Amino acid sequence: MRFRSSPEQLIEEAERALAELDFRKARRVAAQLLRMRHTAGFEYEARALWEMGDAEGAINTLQQGLQVAPTLWILWEYLGHYLSDLARYPEAIDAFRQGLACEGAPRDSFLLNLAIVYQRMGDDDTALQMLEQALAALQAVPRAYLECSRAYSLIRLQRYTEAERALSVAEQTASEANPDLQETIYGMVAAFKGLIAWQRDNDLARAQQYAEQALRHDKTNPDAIHLMRAGNPIADRPTPLWHILVEGVWHEPVEGLQTPIGYFANYWVIAETPEEALEYIRPFEPPASRPTLRVAEATIEATVQGERKGVVRTLGNYLFFSESE
Repeated sequence: MRFRSSPEQLIEEAERALAELDFRKARRVAAQLLRMRHTAGFEYEARALWEMGDAEGAINTLQQGLQVAPTLWILWEYLGHYLSDLARYPEAIDAFRQGLACEGAPRDSFLLNLAIVYQRMGDDDTALQMLEQALAALQAVPRAYLECSRAYSLIRLQRYTEAERALSVAEQTASEANPDLQETIYGMVAAFKGLIAWQRDNDLARAQQYAEQALRHDKTNPDAIHLMRAGNPIADRPTPLWHILVEGVWHEPVEGLQTPIGYFANYWVIAETPEEALEYIRPFEPPASRPTLRVAEATIEATVQGERKGVVRTLGNYLFFSESE
């Protein structure tokens, strides 16, 4: 059988489809790769299924791929990620260790992934051991990211001075990472400084200043989001969890666009009303945009009780539009 596209072209097409959130197209490309007997088909099929919410389908696909290519470390890596996200931690640890043993596997990346599983299990001492080994085998992961991960475990162990030293190293070495990851790292540094201010110094006001700083770098940072909710009232009765589509005017520079320009952003917020939700959202947006914000759409996705009000999740991307559109 002759194919019009090479495997390399199809892999590029699958990556592009995933980046554009066109998961059905990614699956079609994956099927073509599998017809060519190319193992990348298992990876892209699994990644598309995972994004479509079919976790078991994604895991089954990766396991099928590993029966065909048991030494392909990238399949072990995705399998470990998905099992970890499903809280199937012993299986995730096994997957990451299997991948670590494969030829060509990035040792530091697999050790970081193992550390994250141990952090999720609450075993920060073992997580620190994994991270120390990763630092000794630097290859694919920037040192700054590993130092931030160390700081997280050190904070949870109340070893705050050591955590501050790790964050200092992260700040000094962040420029070695690629630009996109730099923003994530700076967000982690600020958020973890906020955790120290809150937990050690009992200074919530300063902690939330750090949290706002973190959100300017990465508004999806979970620790910054948690800090922003820390002083909010608890929902003592069934309270809506809103999916809010917020509309505003963007004044910050955007490559390829003339500003100011309109934009939309997505938030999930525990609040009595959409208007109350909007007030919790404002600190997450750039200061110049805050007065322009309004609720474009509001949908109740669930009701909760006993949790603090405020933003619980947001997406990092924006949809920009001009008034003429």
